[in-house]
Amino acid sequence: MGATSMPRMNVITSLLCRQVLAKTSSMQNEARHNKGSSSPSMGGMKPGNTSSVVVIGDHNPQCSIEEVESATAMLTLYGNLIAGILGAITAPFWGKLSDRLGRIKPLAAASTVILGSEVVMVLVAKLPDTISLNWIYLTYVLEGLSGTFILVMALASAYAADCTSASERNVALGWFHGSMFFGFAAGPVLGGYIGMSDGKSRPMLIFYVALVMRILGIAFLLLFVPESLLHRQARPTPSQAEPKSLRQTLLEKTKFLQMFTSASTANAKTRQDLIALAAVNTIMFGALMGAMNVMLLYSEYTFGWGNKESGIFLSVVNLFRAIASMVVLPLAIRWLRPLYSSQGRHGGFDRLDLLLMRTSILSDIVGYVGYAIAPNGVLFTVSGVVAAFGAIGLATSEASMTKLVGGARTGELLGALGFLQAMARIVAPTVANLVYSWTVARVPQLVFWGVAACFTAAGLATFWARPNADGDKYDFEDAVPLQAKDLSDVE
Repeated sequence: MGATSMPRMNVITSLLCRQVLAKTSSMQNEARHNKGSSSPSMGGMKPGNTSSVVVIGDHNPQCSIEEVESATAMLTLYGNLIAGILGAITAPFWGKLSDRLGRIKPLAAASTVILGSEVVMVLVAKLPDTISLNWIYLTYVLEGLSGTFILVMALASAYAADCTSASERNVALGWFHGSMFFGFAAGPVLGGYIGMSDGKSRPMLIFYVALVMRILGIAFLLLFVPESLLHRQARPTPSQAEPKSLRQTLLEKTKFLQMFTSASTANAKTRQDLIALAAVNTIMFGALMGAMNVMLLYSEYTFGWGNKESGIFLSVVNLFRAIASMVVLPLAIRWLRPLYSSQGRHGGFDRLDLLLMRTSILSDIVGYVGYAIAPNGVLFTVSGVVAAFGAIGLATSEASMTKLVGGARTGELLGALGFLQAMARIVAPTVANLVYSWTVARVPQLVFWGVAACFTAAGLATFWARPNADGDKYDFEDAVPLQAKDLSDVE
């Protein structure tokens, strides 16, 4: 994902640029034919600019015009809305399906749908004169049906929750989140190297490499990764259940969030903790997603950054997010656990989890205030490094929620959380971009103060959660070693 994110945007921009240039060139030719003289160029273009000189997927200077920028913004806006809405609908059901069939099959299926999205993108880019640009929207539809990357991370987190004890879960989920952030950091560098591997620009090569890597990843999942769920934890499949009416089916499609409030969720304290932690996680995720694009726009506008500087900034910030999740979080748990657990074995959501979340939220607040007041690019990047340690909060809040439900409902929980994150992915970037567009001329940094306020709200929400007493353990915690979870050996 990290390696293809920028090339994907370049493909969309260059395809739209071909359309705009071809249309404008046609209008200029018609005007010259009608008037018998050259007409003024449109959109800052020179008469010689035509769609034939646009390299698909590469940076084309002649495409840096208002018409192309506007068209690109509108297409990606509609596309992200399509993917976000479909992802919000499908993510909970992928999660619930994983409780029935295990984690591996749904994860491989979702990855296959994402593979289909990437295949469509390659076909549209390679055959621009044959395949309509509107087929780009199919890539967003498929991305949404797959549950988006949110679903992939949710299923990976469910897998980690299945095969780790409560005391190890924060570390395990930290590794998963850290791996994702490391991919975001290394992806742009790897993509740039592959695209220029022989000294020439080959923008489509990274897509071919990504397709091969995706196929290998799916094959590795199906052939070598053991299933994490015990057979006895699996619920009856839909085919074994009695047929349901259309009304019952539609009603059930809105029930997945009820696990946060239903009486079947242990007790009132557990429900309160789940709601508080879900609020913390969703606010943090939404704030992160909302600020992502604005951060790049602001840095280019304020500090004059180009693609190179923006790429370095993203790589540095995501590298420190990976370090926070994969190094700092495990060390903090190892050193602080003896101070927060009076017994040898730790069970549930406790005061250490709260401390980690509050500390990470504080780092986010400091980082985003730093973004707002940074006078130069160096301090802006330093603020990003400080905010990067907020990644600990995402992993810790997810791990804490899995400690509050039984293993048979972990997928359902993370699917419901995936819905909330998908909704945040729709709302937060829209609000952040609107605020930035309204205030960029006078107070462009206002959006960062708003994001800092959101993190403050997340910090306040942590005071609604009430951790276990030291050493207490939830009765339904049923994690077992991964080696014992081969379905064929059970029973």
